[in-house]
Formats: sequence, structure tokens, C-alpha cells
Amino acid sequence: MQRAIYISWKITSRSAQEAQVLQQWLSSRIDLDRVMTDTVHATPNGVEQVQTVPHRLGDYFAAIRVVPDNSANTASLRLIFQRRPDAGRFWKDLMVNILQEIEGSAPTATIELDAKAESEPTQRSSVA
Repeated sequence: MQRAIYISWKITSRSAQEAQVLQQWLSSRIDLDRVMTDTVHATPNGVEQVQTVPHRLGDYFAAIRVVPDNSANTASLRLIFQRRPDAGRFWKDLMVNILQEIEGSAPTATIELDAKAESEPTQRSSVA
């Protein structure tokens, strides 16, 4: 069984203007050259070790795009993650981190899973 390569999230703001501001803010957050860091704590032999591990979005995603929602609601947009076939497990953490950044930046916006698919979602769809 193949795993979904495309995951689409519907983000709804209170107004079209708020959605536009969010879309502009997101452009730098979803750049494939962006590096996010993860702090790893380990305690081998009772000695704590802390390591910072960089993760480049482009190493996990072939594309991350913001597109208008196909519904009549201009306050909504879709955030589509295209996972690389060779992406390691950490892609999920990176996606969740970006969604949490959206929640922190736009606390009145709602985020809901829109679709999971093996091919790029082109029309308004529901969760598969």
C-alpha cells in the first residue's frame, strides 16, 4: 500500500484580508530552503547530551504550496504539502511545526485536514 504523497490543509480566516495577510506571511515559512532545527536530548550512561539537528524542508518535501480554496469562501486557502517519496519519518514533525506556527501567528484561523492523496489535489476534496 502506498502512502499519501499529497496532504492538503484548509485554513479559514475571519476575513479575506486576514487570509491574504496569512498567505503572504506563509511564503517565507514554506520556502524549501528553510532550515528548521530539532533539539535532541539523550542520556547515554547517565550523561545528558543535547544535540541540535538541522532539517531543510526541501529534503522532506518536493513542494509546499498555498493555493486559493476552490469554494466561494475567499477567507479560506489550502496549504498543500507534497512529501518526497524518499522522505524520512521527520516530515510529519516538520508539517506539524508549520501548522503550529500558523496557529501561533493567526490564532483566530481554523485549520482542518482537507485531503490525503497519491496525486495532487486539483479540486475541492474531502479526506480520503
